[in-house]
Amino acid sequence: MEQCKIYTGIACIDGTCPIANREEYEERCYPVIHSCEECHFYKGCEDCCFAGTDLCIKKGTDADGSR
Repeated sequence: MEQCKIYTGIACIDGTCPIANREEYEERCYPVIHSCEECHFYKGCEDCCFAGTDLCIKKGTDADGSR
């Protein structure tokens, strides 16, 4: 799945972002990711806070990315 350039999902802002919590993940021996493209929380338009707004680069498409 191609990563949206402005994607901001729930995990990005609710305190569970694996990148923001990288040190804690390392301490607990959880797999560490190094970029948003690797994030297992990524759901595309489904959970993006910009989906359907004027800031959405796919505006005019449904939440699943279809027209």
